[in-house]
Amino acid sequence: MSKTISDKIKLSVVARNFEDGYKLNGVITLVDKDKKEYEEKFETEVKNHLAESEAFTTEEKAKSLGADPNEIVEVRGWIDADEDGVADYEEEVVVKIEEAEEKITVIVELPHSASTGLAAKGLAGHTAMAIGEKFFDYGPDYYQYRADEQKYQVDFNKDGDMDDIVNMARKVDESKVNMDLNNDGDMDDIIFNEEINEEFAPGRPWWGEMISKNPKNVTLTQALGFILPDWRTNNVYGTVYKIEFYVKKSQSDKMIEWWEDRYQHLKIYSIKPWIGEQCTTAVKEALAEGGIDDIDWNTLTPDGILEDLKTEIKSTSSQHKDQKAKITLIKKEAIDWKP
Repeated sequence: MSKTISDKIKLSVVARNFEDGYKLNGVITLVDKDKKEYEEKFETEVKNHLAESEAFTTEEKAKSLGADPNEIVEVRGWIDADEDGVADYEEEVVVKIEEAEEKITVIVELPHSASTGLAAKGLAGHTAMAIGEKFFDYGPDYYQYRADEQKYQVDFNKDGDMDDIVNMARKVDESKVNMDLNNDGDMDDIIFNEEINEEFAPGRPWWGEMISKNPKNVTLTQALGFILPDWRTNNVYGTVYKIEFYVKKSQSDKMIEWWEDRYQHLKIYSIKPWIGEQCTTAVKEALAEGGIDDIDWNTLTPDGILEDLKTEIKSTSSQHKDQKAKITLIKKEAIDWKP
């Protein structure tokens, strides 16, 4: 019998020789990967010729006994139904503890077959991912008016610190946004900065910000609901695949930490990996942070990561160990889209 640390466990033994209300002793023992034992004794009353412990999870019990839940590999339980004080092998319940798993869903939009230039090479596609129901993605913000260097953790104006709020507008009419973007004392100018493009732009959640004003709370269900309708509603006109596999909870936790840090410090978007990140490299880095590092470092495009996910990735959780990723076509490219 096997359980995860969050599954409920209840010990139970037939106690035919005892009247209701009779109290029997029991022991719960947690064993970690170094064979260290954590023991808790308990007492239970017989009811209808049955003696049971209270239901518990390994996670709860480990914390109460001062153990790390993620280190526990086995739970042993025994109720002394013959009152001899000896935990015979046949009487002891042994539960193997498997680490909880989390489903990883990578979503890949390929560039449309009619795309040309940089768009055909990957700029027109997109790569995103979900960890369980938590959805994350990354893209450029070409029309950011002002950027707080601390938020992005980038020295945009190259003055040696990250303490400034700098003009990052590509093309903005000051009178429309009611801002003096070039700090010349009026709001009569149209600001244009040619540096803000696919090679250098403030980063942002791409689909995430299109879906919600609070992109850090976007779910996979919401993302799929955004992607699947006609391309005119969302500008998703390329073929879209969903790639699913499972990882250990400890791995997925590290991926979530990576994305939460990226959403807090959005960094620089760039198709040049030595300058910044883009959608595919962000997903690749998040996966690698959780130990899924089989994707080639030279993989920089949606079609490239799709191929790597098809051929290189297998589930790492004990429940789905070594199973290949499941690839599902969820949207065909638009037949009525033209570049």
